[in-house]
Amino acid sequence: MLALAAVVALIAINSVFVATEFALVTSRTSRLQTRADGGSRGARLALTARTDLRRQMSGAQLGITLSSVALGILAEPAIGPWVSSALEPAGVPEAAVETTGWVIALAGASVLQMLFGELVPKNLAIADPERTLGWTMPVHRAFVTVSAPAIWVLDRAAALLVRPLGHRPVDSLEHSLGAAELSAVLVASRSEGLIEGFEHDLLASALHLGSRSVTSVMIPRSEMVVVDRRMTLAEIEDVIVTSGHSRLVVSGAGPDDLVGFFHVKDLFRLPPEAQDEPIPLELRRRMLVVEPDLPLDDLLLRMRRARSHLALVRESNGSTVGLVTMEDVIEELVGDIRDESDTPASRA
Repeated sequence: MLALAAVVALIAINSVFVATEFALVTSRTSRLQTRADGGSRGARLALTARTDLRRQMSGAQLGITLSSVALGILAEPAIGPWVSSALEPAGVPEAAVETTGWVIALAGASVLQMLFGELVPKNLAIADPERTLGWTMPVHRAFVTVSAPAIWVLDRAAALLVRPLGHRPVDSLEHSLGAAELSAVLVASRSEGLIEGFEHDLLASALHLGSRSVTSVMIPRSEMVVVDRRMTLAEIEDVIVTSGHSRLVVSGAGPDDLVGFFHVKDLFRLPPEAQDEPIPLELRRRMLVVEPDLPLDDLLLRMRRARSHLALVRESNGSTVGLVTMEDVIEELVGDIRDESDTPASRA
């Protein structure tokens, strides 16, 4: 009876190592971190283990091998007597009872080992790796600690065998996905119905935003609406109505001397008697200045940091080549955006 209990225990131990091995390579760090933050000791151990993957895999394989060998040794004395007692009444010759019992015992133990020690834990680990690691990591960690010398030898031996094949052993599963891989993930997610068409298009556009530069979306200098700083409030209001723009670039001493911009909401604060007066330069807002080859994702980041919806595009020699607005960049993500103030010719 004790031997039979040992067989059950060995199968259970084997299942722990199998489940840990599969769960470590299929789990997500973000999900493990969530569980660790929630107090899961197993998740905390798993996070550490994923940064030392070679040693953890060697430990799991050592545990699987030792438990399997021990199971083969104990299978016959544990199951053999039960089989023999069933064979003798069946008329099996006494000389064949022992051999037949050994074969049946070993076959039965192998089936139990494959089913409960391999297939079931493997499927559980793949289905929910983070939860599985929460259960198995304390046992696995204890075994790896106790067996550290043997694991070190196995790990170094495996590394020596892998290098001549042109591969370098890795210690961590973490790696970044490239644009092509992320695009493939988006296509697969859409085809499986996990995301809608608009969500796919939005994410795909965001993914490729960095491959486009400011030049591709900017308003050329020849098409910019610029007001002279000496223009009166009434004249500028006419420009606002005609252009549909809420922000107007202001020129200073000459047409290439762009000194900032006026925002329409600032102009509304001026008293009625200011209609025939030039707008005070104190209302002028400074503009962000960017280079033409700046990627659009970097442009968005700069605009967010500067809290600016408008940027002047200048060459390295100081010449202005255009203007770019946050709306221009957003339209690259979601398509054309128009509101009630837009005119057919307006863009900003």
